[in-house]
Amino acid sequence: KKSATIIQKSFEMSSATLVFLLLALLGSFMVVEVQGQSPDVFLNITQIIARKGYPVETHKITTEDGYILTAFRIPYGKTNQNKPNKIPVILQHGLLDSSFTWVLNEPGESLSYILADNNYDVWLTNSRGNIYSTNHIPPINPNSSAYWSFSWDQMAKYDLPANIHYILSKTQHPKLVYIGHSQGTIQMFAALATNPSIAPLLYTFAGFGPVVSVAHQRNKVMTFLSKIDAVEFFLLFGFHDFLPAAKSSVWKVIFAEFCWACESCCANVIELICGPHNAAFNDSRMPVVATHEPGGTSVQNIAHWSQMSDSGLFQAYDYGSQSENEKHYNGSKTPPLYDLNKISQSLPIGLWSGGEDLLADPTDVQLLVTALGTRVRKWDVFDDYAHLDFAL
Repeated sequence: KKSATIIQKSFEMSSATLVFLLLALLGSFMVVEVQGQSPDVFLNITQIIARKGYPVETHKITTEDGYILTAFRIPYGKTNQNKPNKIPVILQHGLLDSSFTWVLNEPGESLSYILADNNYDVWLTNSRGNIYSTNHIPPINPNSSAYWSFSWDQMAKYDLPANIHYILSKTQHPKLVYIGHSQGTIQMFAALATNPSIAPLLYTFAGFGPVVSVAHQRNKVMTFLSKIDAVEFFLLFGFHDFLPAAKSSVWKVIFAEFCWACESCCANVIELICGPHNAAFNDSRMPVVATHEPGGTSVQNIAHWSQMSDSGLFQAYDYGSQSENEKHYNGSKTPPLYDLNKISQSLPIGLWSGGEDLLADPTDVQLLVTALGTRVRKWDVFDDYAHLDFAL
């Protein structure tokens, strides 16, 4: 009966989505080209970067388990091409996001451009399964459920080390700076707790909207998803990708016009998925956001986040049965916990959190800071910041 209820809700959600799209499509016929619409709306990330006057490179990085990731590089700023000693810095996006988040705003507002102009060698990395990193060496391909069998566990274990080693090899630099937002922080915390070779490769780790536990999160969508058990979760959403809206050219056209027609409606849709934005978000760029977000991920990754919301633990993905967990975790019937005490004391960590953040809730961040102890060299709280304010 419970499963039937879930399925019924899924059909209701699908119907609601269809109605929304039809209304948006109708609106698109009514909205003529708006004067002053940003050319960035239908440009890809490399075109956007180049249009702002910055150099851009595309790099393909293959992980140990065969996933092919895409990273975009801004090697220097507008005036410092010949300045020496540029330190490489990784900007790692969050959940349901992509590297686009770091170039959304204008040069004076986007962190990637600001860093490039301040003599950093900027690398915009993408997690497996998002719009820029959907490939794998044969025989696995994105049309198979095997491809989508991952969560942030694998991003921490495979993606993050692959990106770091590739970038250091390319730049011939001994270390780099890592800046992560949201899921970009949990990847690093998990990697540091399980792979002691990572910390010596970092000058510092900066976390925006840092997350290891979402026990106190208040995001409505996440709360709803956390109430669905594992079997029903995959019955409802399938075994492949989750919200890959930015891959669809039809979605881009419809949602961009929708955002021009009704900015407040557009903001409500984005906030339903990603949470609110309050202080630092540039609302005039919302139509640009609409054509690039969400970036997508795997259903299994969303299931993992839902498990975290339910359990409140910094724990590996639960495969739903003791036997399946034993296959993946060396005979353990339960998923292992990540131990923050195993993170190197010598690595300086800086954290920036928001008082209005519904995902990286202030209570959870306080618990994280307490657990990390003296590893945290700096912690700033912006009272009016929500989760998206740090990246957009």
